Amino acid sequence: MREELTDSSQQQQISDLQLNISRYEQLRHAIDQHAIVSATDEHGTIVEVNDTFCTVSGYNRSELIGQNHRIVKSGIHPDSLYREMWGTITKGGVWQGTVCNRRKDGGYYWVEATIVPIMDEQRRPWRYISIRTDITAVKQAHEQLTLELERTHALLEALGEGVFGVDHLGVCTFINPAALAMLGYEQDEVLGKNTHRLFHCSVDRTARVPEGECPVCDTLKDGLPRKTDDNNLFCKDGSYLPVSLSVSPIGCSDSGSGCGVVAVFRDLSRRKAMETGLITARDEAQAANRAKSLFLSNMSHELRTPLNAILGFGQILEADQTLKPDQLDSVQEITDAGGHLLELVDEVLDLARIESGRLVLMPKPIPLDELMDECLALTTPQAANRGISFNLPAISGCMLYADRTRLKQTLVNLLSNAVKYNRPNGQIRLEYELLPVERRIRIHVHDTGAGIASDQLSELFQPFHRLGQELGEVEGTGIGLAITKQLVEAMGGTVGVTSTLGVGSDFWLELPLEERQTAMVMPS
Repeated sequence: MREELTDSSQQQQISDLQLNISRYEQLRHAIDQHAIVSATDEHGTIVEVNDTFCTVSGYNRSELIGQNHRIVKSGIHPDSLYREMWGTITKGGVWQGTVCNRRKDGGYYWVEATIVPIMDEQRRPWRYISIRTDITAVKQAHEQLTLELERTHALLEALGEGVFGVDHLGVCTFINPAALAMLGYEQDEVLGKNTHRLFHCSVDRTARVPEGECPVCDTLKDGLPRKTDDNNLFCKDGSYLPVSLSVSPIGCSDSGSGCGVVAVFRDLSRRKAMETGLITARDEAQAANRAKSLFLSNMSHELRTPLNAILGFGQILEADQTLKPDQLDSVQEITDAGGHLLELVDEVLDLARIESGRLVLMPKPIPLDELMDECLALTTPQAANRGISFNLPAISGCMLYADRTRLKQTLVNLLSNAVKYNRPNGQIRLEYELLPVERRIRIHVHDTGAGIASDQLSELFQPFHRLGQELGEVEGTGIGLAITKQLVEAMGGTVGVTSTLGVGSDFWLELPLEERQTAMVMPS
């Protein structure tokens, strides 16, 4: 009976031992799957390594067993680290720390290491068990993050725009030098302070951004980014700085709570000053232009009275039968010069009316062919004197919608210029170009004159610009084309020109067709 109990007890002990061995093997397997494990004897010679050690270090097991741990020493740590490590474990203490090791191929890997001494019966180290976790990826990520933070810090330091950040309570957590310089603060006067009270309002000054309208505060409340080009930030001296402000939320939860913000602002004081200066200059220029237009208008009316008297007496003298031929020639010079001067006065008066906004237009349907016949009747005698012929298009049958008097004035001006600046015995070709989709028509006046240089075309429709013709034989003031352009644009049209030196020019104007015209056939 006693022998049976002994056998049963031994079997139970064997069973318990097998169970403990199984649990130990499972625990070791779990550790091996995660950690780099090695064991050394009391002298530091490797006696055991797991598969993970081999995989991470690049050595096989036979290359490691019997070697000292110096085989994976990286050399980047000071010797004091290893002396401190060895001193701790040889005294029976547990050492923990971060170590960089070298792989077989020369690369580095980082580990978080724990070294535990196993003591014998005399309480002396018998084995040293090292359990390490590979943290190379974490280390690299940390180094990359550190580098990015250094770059960001350098960028913020060098950035010409102001940048500051606040936490979810509106307290400043960082601010760059540009922001401090623009607002006149020192860093310790801002960090840890509520930026709304510093920059947007204060108990001892009038708030230019009322409570609830501060972009920073509003973003803190709802977590939405904001951008404004019309904001003011208070400076330390009580003045305010006009800025454009961009506010972006950071670290917000899905509900928008716990949200901080980063605010970036740009000093707009110089731009505001320039805008104010430009507005002032514009107002002064407009006032000067109105004064000029009023002066020209008044002077034109004043000049008309004596001119009409001169022309009237000249016409009386022309009718005097007692005058000798040379006297009649002198009278003719007077009347011609007076008539030319009256034309110039009328042009100046038109320009003054247009620029002062007092020109009254009365648009109505106008038959193009009929109006063109009237214009040709006025310019054909002038063309015949220089031997210039007209090449006319077929009848268009088109109706325009414009002010008849002013349209006639513009067409006569273009035709007269084509005569005056043409070569002797040259040609003038009229052409109609129908634009049915736009319901417009373009009227071309081609001449065979000397042409205009491309770099002078932009000045062609400016008042008093004659492009070097001031000393030429052709009389004029350079007002006609400027008036033509403004009249056509006032009637909803456009004017343009193309020109080739030595070949001639093509002046054109484009006007809307009468809306009720449904069928338009352009004969070829």
